[in-house]
Amino acid sequence: MNILLITVDQLRWDAISCSGNHEIETPHIDRLSSQGARFTHAFTNAPACMPARSSLLTGRFPHAHGVRGGGVRLSEQEVTFPQILSQRGYHTAHIGKLHVQNHTYRDHTSPHPSYGYRTLQVTDERGTYRDPYTQWVERHYPEYAKAVRIEPGASRVRNGTDHLSSEGSFPAKVSHSRWVSDTSIEFLREHGGTPFMLWASFFDPHSPFIVPSDWANKYDPNSLSLPRNCEVTPENEAAIRSKKAAYYALVSHVDDCIGRLLHYLDESGLAEHTTVMLSSDHGEFLGDWGRWGKGRSEDESIRIPMIIRTPDMKGNSRVIDDVVQLFDLAPTICDLTNSMKPQSMQARSLLPLLRGELDEERTPFALVEINMEISRINTTEVFEKTYRSKDYRLTLWSSRQEGVLYDLNKDPLQLNNVWGEPDYKDIQAELIWQLLQRLMQTENTLPARTHPF
Repeated sequence: MNILLITVDQLRWDAISCSGNHEIETPHIDRLSSQGARFTHAFTNAPACMPARSSLLTGRFPHAHGVRGGGVRLSEQEVTFPQILSQRGYHTAHIGKLHVQNHTYRDHTSPHPSYGYRTLQVTDERGTYRDPYTQWVERHYPEYAKAVRIEPGASRVRNGTDHLSSEGSFPAKVSHSRWVSDTSIEFLREHGGTPFMLWASFFDPHSPFIVPSDWANKYDPNSLSLPRNCEVTPENEAAIRSKKAAYYALVSHVDDCIGRLLHYLDESGLAEHTTVMLSSDHGEFLGDWGRWGKGRSEDESIRIPMIIRTPDMKGNSRVIDDVVQLFDLAPTICDLTNSMKPQSMQARSLLPLLRGELDEERTPFALVEINMEISRINTTEVFEKTYRSKDYRLTLWSSRQEGVLYDLNKDPLQLNNVWGEPDYKDIQAELIWQLLQRLMQTENTLPARTHPF
């Protein structure tokens, strides 16, 4: 069994048409969904790139692997699923955004820690550094070498330009997304005859929303719905609509690139013995609640798409409503390749659910966590833990005496905080207890105990 893992950075769970969004076109992701299993209640482990991706690699919660937020590097001592598959003889490869090392101020011409990958082409941002993507543009499309360059993310955040949208001065054939798909296809041509595990990791539609020139008019901003719970005024409406249209255009462009990759699997025959997994690391507010980006505990930020197609499904699609998390993909990959799962993994394989079986030992809620600094000046960290089941969302902070609690059956849009209300006293206490139990059950047990004392 070969594995093709596709991640689309900052893709909302509902920004694909197969999830019910009739404003966007994602035909290739839709086709994948129609041939496999789509998880309707998938959640990230952390609403930020570095901790979420570290959890995916290790099958461990952020409080266990230690990458509690942005700017914390994943230890090279952690056991990753690429290491496990490499020992089984797989050619493991990562192409695109990895981001488990800090990319700001890193020398991107120096070797990157392998984390178990045999082939590693890392480009943690789009057109920012001297990395495999910008070098590819320089070799094949030198006339666009300057056009694809953008300032580093740290500068964009500081300058308040990170969520601007614009039409790029380059066509789709030069985009980072096209580089990911074309380079992934090159890898499959060269190594598809041996067992492989390829993670094709797209940066788009991560901000800034710079759209290739031939995709810039894909969506009419005035035809799109406005964000929820957002103050829209005559002064900001045009900008909001423009940003949403640009985001959707980038999603559709990535979908087109994914289509190229899936088409190659089909025409080469590799699809007959390759499992395809598609997900994102976290969501995007896209103007909802007046916010852009991620980093919060609302569904726009923590809920993610997840689709898995195994060869034996043969087009027998299904929709799975169980609560799952991003890091569950790690033990699932181990199971699909008959690889041993290390004791350090805290995630649970999705294989029983894919087979249509009940998994009574699966925890019926997601634990989502993130740490954040109070400010750029005050670097004291605030710990945030979220319990998210089908019925409730509970979020607690280390800096507050009160949390938030939403009854999702009565309040699916999470507008009415019932924390502290008498009718929810017992439910609130029970959810806090379940959250505490989950945290204690997943305490880090590394390094291993080697002697009684």
